[in-house]
Amino acid sequence: MSVFSVTKEHDLFGSTVVSNAFITDHMPSAPDNAVKVYLYGLMLNSDPGSDAADMETALGLSPEQILDAFRYLEKEGLVRIIDSGNIIIQYLCVNKPASVPSVRGRYAELVGKLQTVLGTRNLSGAELQKIFDWIDIFKFEPDAAVEIVRHCVEIKGSRVNINYMDAVAKRLAAERFLSLEDVSECFRIEADAMTGAAAILKRWRLSRRPTEDELEMYSKWINEWGFTDESIEYACKEVVGSDRPTFKYLDAVLSNYHESGTVSAEKMIEISHEQDVIAEITRRIYVIAGLSNRNPGSAQRQQVEIWYKDWKMSPELMFYAAEVASASVHPFAETKKLLGKWHSEGISGVSAAKDYIVRMNYHSETTGKSTAKKAVNKALKYDQRSYSMDELKKLGIDFGEDVYED
Repeated sequence: MSVFSVTKEHDLFGSTVVSNAFITDHMPSAPDNAVKVYLYGLMLNSDPGSDAADMETALGLSPEQILDAFRYLEKEGLVRIIDSGNIIIQYLCVNKPASVPSVRGRYAELVGKLQTVLGTRNLSGAELQKIFDWIDIFKFEPDAAVEIVRHCVEIKGSRVNINYMDAVAKRLAAERFLSLEDVSECFRIEADAMTGAAAILKRWRLSRRPTEDELEMYSKWINEWGFTDESIEYACKEVVGSDRPTFKYLDAVLSNYHESGTVSAEKMIEISHEQDVIAEITRRIYVIAGLSNRNPGSAQRQQVEIWYKDWKMSPELMFYAAEVASASVHPFAETKKLLGKWHSEGISGVSAAKDYIVRMNYHSETTGKSTAKKAVNKALKYDQRSYSMDELKKLGIDFGEDVYED
């Protein structure tokens, strides 16, 4: 084993033996730096009396360029890199089979395809080594490796850094996308995500590219949760009201829909209208109960949602309960108590609720006042009926003129 070092002084009148095999088989296709480094290192390798000098200065190359050259030479089977950190190199006999076989024949077709993709850019030995590792270590199909390079060039340009390409390859390998078909499909999905995420930013009048995190979220919404572009666009309406709309906010909105099993735009619109109905019913209950100077909170809307959706109570019945409870110190709590009693007794109509009040000689527990003979708001003297969505016109909501006036 020969340890590579650089000399400050050496015999300028000495000679270095260069194998004819190197000159005829390797030198014609080798990059210029590789030839320089090989010959200079060969000279130093044949001079056991040399001490450490600066090869960088001697050849006008950076440490990275020198190491790249040796990596190329290692692939050619001419040297072995013992320590890349200290650049310790073993020169191999050119006339004997090298312990590190030449890859020129094996990867000749791959290199040709890469060159077609890269145009005038020539990959260094170190850059080629990384791409060869995709095939040897990660087990990519050669054409899949070419597709990775093509994709990266399309995104970053022909001067794309090899480390960026290597990161993309490792991400795909981690997901076991190793064939040309799988790699191409992954890139197609990512392209769709880029288009969709960019459309959201444009909607918010943000002139920038989506971040990696934003692309990941968009891909999750489409590919994992099953939302469509139309349903995501509809959800954006709930985010526009924010001072600074973000993908994180939109993700929270879509998460709520996803947890409820709602991913289609049609179903999302239906749910949104239903929530508008519940919000309006809650507001009117507050007005009728004498709480018009307050705003109902989410807890009150959730309670009304139980009455409306789970218990199937009509708005009229809830309004009547609010009217009866209006004399209470805590009208909404009293409304809740009344509706709970009616639900347990199967009372679902206003007429039956009125009979209950008279029959039970109902007293508000908070006021002690009898409400059995209390004058009933004239708005209660309407025939009971059900409301369609078409009748609910404030944001799709309207309870009609024959119901309580504010």
